[in-house]
This record gives sequence, structure tokens and C-alpha cells, in this order.
Amino acid sequence: MTVGSGTVLLVGLDPVGEGAFSSLLTQRGLQVQSVSTGCQAFAGFESQLPDLLVVAGTLPDMSVARLCQRLRVNAVTRSIPVLVLLEAPDAEQERLVLEQGADACLSRQADPAFLMFRVCGLLRENDEDPLSRAGGTFRQPSVAIATAPGGLLWSWRGGGRDAPPVLQDLLRRHGATVSLIDDPADFNLANCPVGKDQPDCLVVDLACPSFDGLAFAHTVVAMRRRTRQCMRVLGMVEGGQLSGQMASMAFSAGVDDLVDADIAPDLLVARISSLVRRKMVQDETRREEAHIESARARMALADALRRVNADLASANRKLIEAQAKLVQSAKMASLGELAAGIAHEFNNPLAFVLAHENTVNRSISRALSAVREGDTLAAEQALAKSSERLAASLIGLSRMRDLVVSLRRFSRLEEGEFSRLDVPEAIDMVLTLLAPKLGQNIRVICALDAPPDLFCQAALVNQVVMNIVSNAADAITEKQREQEAAGLAAGEEDRIEITSSLEPATTHTGQDYVIRISDTGPGVPKDLQERVFEPFFTTKPVGSGTGLGLATAYGVVQAHDGSIVVTDARENGGACFTLRVPYRAEEERRTHAA
Repeated sequence: MTVGSGTVLLVGLDPVGEGAFSSLLTQRGLQVQSVSTGCQAFAGFESQLPDLLVVAGTLPDMSVARLCQRLRVNAVTRSIPVLVLLEAPDAEQERLVLEQGADACLSRQADPAFLMFRVCGLLRENDEDPLSRAGGTFRQPSVAIATAPGGLLWSWRGGGRDAPPVLQDLLRRHGATVSLIDDPADFNLANCPVGKDQPDCLVVDLACPSFDGLAFAHTVVAMRRRTRQCMRVLGMVEGGQLSGQMASMAFSAGVDDLVDADIAPDLLVARISSLVRRKMVQDETRREEAHIESARARMALADALRRVNADLASANRKLIEAQAKLVQSAKMASLGELAAGIAHEFNNPLAFVLAHENTVNRSISRALSAVREGDTLAAEQALAKSSERLAASLIGLSRMRDLVVSLRRFSRLEEGEFSRLDVPEAIDMVLTLLAPKLGQNIRVICALDAPPDLFCQAALVNQVVMNIVSNAADAITEKQREQEAAGLAAGEEDRIEITSSLEPATTHTGQDYVIRISDTGPGVPKDLQERVFEPFFTTKPVGSGTGLGLATAYGVVQAHDGSIVVTDARENGGACFTLRVPYRAEEERRTHAA
């Protein structure tokens, strides 16, 4: 199997591993460069973009999840494939790495030939049509399974000859549409329009007795090249055949990944999801490239357009660098949005107190007159009424005092400093300020099981949690308006759930402090979940959002060496934001402060 020229960037590999891997790649005609940290890799992107990143499982300055997230939120680097190298085979760790955004994950102990096959698969150019016909709307991932009764995939994981394949039901439970191909002669990629009938990934049974799986895979790859489409192909072989002649023939036939029948179900789903994600990223990248090329042809201003693109790229880098400076500005914008609601909260108790003031004055005057006339009973009744009114007024004044205290604590300037924060108290303060926006139609449920104290910046709650809860309230309110306009009856009670817990860290030793915020709103489409943290990107109507809230939240969490992701809230049908920051013990806090 041959591979053309390309640049591979090795990130964080130790000298021994770097030398061995560099030698393996240069023998195949690839250009190899290396850096020690993730930050050095991103700094080098300004001068040259690599064709592939090979990353160590543990980096000294950032986690693999954070590296992948930074790659995916930038349109310039979004399509660069990432191969993660683990020290030893670990199926669970491989599944986690793939779910965090990597395109492939292998052990350094794997067969060198198989490692090279996977590298070639990630670098392979399929000559797809740059003008994708799928459009920019969200659609479910589509997977096709090529097998037949008696085949390896048909009976995989206990399936019988008369029962449908287990993999078919497993993928459907993960949100994919699945089709079954039991006769390769009926499959014609040219008759599958992109975005309708064409699968994003084809899983081929390479050991099926009913047809030649290798020949079918080779035919599909040839059709893929001829029709200029970019469907991914994954092959399954018998256990223990991932090395040697079978692997060589499979990758030479054009498959993009190869697994054996001993693979765990969760890991197989993760491998398929990685191929689908890679295919969708390429679709989006090629749509963007097609728009640019079309504009150049129509306007005949290729040189001018390149200068404009360079200026835009430079401006985009400056905007990202200035993101940290927007924390205070975004907070002031949040306070401005809350001003009308806070004024209403002040107005109600104030009107309540003023209404009772006249009543108290009249009652005191009657009591004084009764004392002068010697009517003790009337005086006591008047004073009792005054006492009741004063007690009621005290409730309104206490509400005003609580609002003032919450505002003062929220607007303090030391948000960039790390200190001990009482998380439940800070969240309660945020909910107090957001009470006017939440109203009576949105219920907030808090289940804070993690320790109350966290060594962090106050902005982690004052900015990140407030922005996410505020966005959730806006999404739920908009959904309720659409239901009312359509004359639909309200379903289950709309709510926002905030939970906290301590969980084992996936990217470092120790534990992570995890805060999850889920809602019952319309959710975030999967094709936008990687873009919601980009500066100035917003899904709200024009004039309703600045696009800085989640970008600021992303910057704050980065300052904590943590991560923030958005997924589907399966139970609620809305969005779920997960914040992870390292949890420091008491002695570590003292060391950090010193």
C-alpha cells in the first residue's frame, strides 16, 4: 500500500517513541515534524498546517480532549485528523479518546504495519466532489451493514441466524439510521444521493460466506472515487487477524478502519462514530471550500480574495487572543439584560412597603387618641394592627436587601483570582438574579452532591453557570412561545437541572469537579455543538444575542485547565452542558496560593 507526500506532526512523544515513529513514517516518504507540547503545535499552525497530528495519550500542558476541542472550534484546523497513541492497549481509554474528538486511537505496542495502515487511511485522499449536495441542515448519521445470515457480523455478539444483527439495534439506540445490505449486487453508490440514501459509514463483513467481503469493499471504494463521494468503510475480520496478510489486503482494498470480532460493543460504536464524524467534518470543510472557489470564479478576483481571507484569518486569531479580556464586558452585558427584571423585583416589595406606611401611620394616630381618651383596648388593637403591617413590610425589605447583596457579590472585580468558593451559595446567588427571567413557568432543580468548597475563580459560577442557565431559560421561553403560536398544548413541566459531583479524572490523576446543567428546551443540533463556543457565533435571532456568552465561558474553563462540552439531554430532550475542572485538595490549594 503506497502513500503520497504529506506532513505528519508528532506532539508530546518521548524521544524513544518519537525516533521509532519518525523512522517508520519517513520510510514511506512522509515529512515528519515534532513538538513537545500542545501549545507549540498550535503556535506552528500559523506558518504551516500539518496533514495529520500524532499525539501522545498524555501531554504536559493540556489534555487530549482540550486539544481536539481547540482544533474543532477553529474552521482553519477543523479538518486535521488526530491519531492518539496510548502506552498500552486499553479498550475503555480508547473509547473515551474517540468520544473526545480524536479520529483514531492505537497502542504503541500494535503491529508497526497496522499502525502504518491506519496512518495511510487517515491521509488517504478520496477525490470527493468538493461541492457537497447534503446542504447545511442537521441530519441523523446513517450506517449500512453489509452481511448475510451465517456471516460474522450477522451472528456477532450472540445474534442468531434468524435474528437481525445485534449491531443494527446497537447503532439505532445511539441515534443512527441503519440499513442492511445482504446482497452486494443491490448496492450502487451512484444511485445514493448525498444526504438521503447514501450511508455515512459502511460496515463490511470481510468473513461472510455468502459474498466476497474484500471484493465488495474494493468495489465500493472504486465507486466512491468514481462518484466523488466520501463515505467511510470499516471492515470486520475474525479474531486475531488484525495483522499480517488479511490486514494488508483489507487496507489495500481501501477500507478506512479494521476491527476484529473480539472488539467490545462500546468501542465498536466509538470507532464507527469517529469515522462518521470525520466524514461530516470533511463534508462541511469541502462545502466551505466550494463556496470560496465559486466566488472566485464569478468575481475573477482570486488575488484579492486571498488577501481578504488572510486578513480574516488574522482578525480571527486576534479575536481569539482577546477572548479572555471579554469576561468583564460579558458580565456587564448580563447585568444589563437583568436590569429590567431586577427593577421589577425591587418595585413589588417597595410598593408593598409604601402601601402599608399610611396604614401604620393611621393605626398609630388612633392608638394615641385612644390613650388620651383612656380606651386601653382600642389602643392595643391599633398597635397590634401596626405591628402586623410592620412585620409584612419587613418581608419586602428583606427581599430587597437579598437582591442588593447578590448584586454586590456578583459584580466584584476579583473574578480572575483563584480562591475558595462556596459553589451552592454562588449558584443560589445566580438563581436569585435570574429569578425574573425564569418566572413561574420554569422550575430549577438543584442536586449538588459534590463538596461545597471549590478552589477556583468566582467567574466559573458568576459567568459560566449564569450564561448557560440564562441561555437555557431563553431557549425554553422561545419553545413555549412557538407552542402557543401553533396552538399546541404544553407537555411536561419545563425545568432546568443543575447537578454537581466528583468523578475520576480522564485526563490527569485525581478527581474532577463536574457541574452538569441540562434543560427541556429544543436542544442544540449536533452539527452546531462544536461551534457554539466560537466567539460571536449564536443561534439566537439577529439582535437577541452577542455570541460572547459561551465563548467567554469556554475561556474561563480553559483558565482552570478544564473542559466544557454540550451534548443531548436524552431524558429531557434538551441540551446538557458538562463542565469539568480539576478538584484540588486542601494541601494543593495552599501550594497553589503560595
